[in-house]
Amino acid sequence: MYRIAFCPFNTVRPPPRVPPQDLVKNFTMDGQCILGPPWYLDNSAGSTALRFSAASFNRLLGKDRRGINVNHYCDQNRFKPALRTYIRAIRGKHVAIVGTEVPWAEAILLNLGADKVTTIEYRELYVEHSRIRVLTPFRYASRFLKRTAEKFDATVTYSSIEHTGLGRYGDPLMPYGDMEAIAQIWCATKPAGYLFLALPMTPSRQECILQWNAWRRYGYVRMQHLTANWKLLDEIDMRDGGHFLYVLQKVE
Repeated sequence: MYRIAFCPFNTVRPPPRVPPQDLVKNFTMDGQCILGPPWYLDNSAGSTALRFSAASFNRLLGKDRRGINVNHYCDQNRFKPALRTYIRAIRGKHVAIVGTEVPWAEAILLNLGADKVTTIEYRELYVEHSRIRVLTPFRYASRFLKRTAEKFDATVTYSSIEHTGLGRYGDPLMPYGDMEAIAQIWCATKPAGYLFLALPMTPSRQECILQWNAWRRYGYVRMQHLTANWKLLDEIDMRDGGHFLYVLQKVE
């Protein structure tokens, strides 16, 4: 948490088109993860806030209640049924969401009975709903270090962690940003709490690939470090072009 509150790495806007040469070795785990075809994206939008009015968010809630897939990933509406299998981790609980462009996951969680949702997002974000609050990772980490932050019963992150540390979303350039993010989620999770982690996997599930600066695609060589101190409960193919949902439980 200290490293996110007082991050030693630089934030670069717009993000660099190639990984900094002095960080390539760490970004690739000393060559264990290959550099794939470049895929450059700039979603940092430093001056543009993401705003979702009460009316627009209520439309998402309504669509989800009617069975319309509000998840903009092409997962054949498999995500909500997967969460429902673990409803005990959600209903009446305080759930965090790490990474949001459109608050579709927030809508699903509230409709599944979450008591409240805290969204943690690098960019400036506003969602008008009484049971949703939004914090930057830096603000949450600062509160955590002051012992004023709430801990979560569960955390949901769908196609977010693989971007962490690549600068695409205005975040600092951090070679192990994804691993640090999961470690920080562990710190912010109550004992025996849950993590619903959706990530893109490589076809072989062995090698990992970094496509700068769009994302990482995971294999077991990186996953074993990413999910340290978590117990794997379930692995679900989202059938959306490579994402798998891992249901994990915190191990003390």
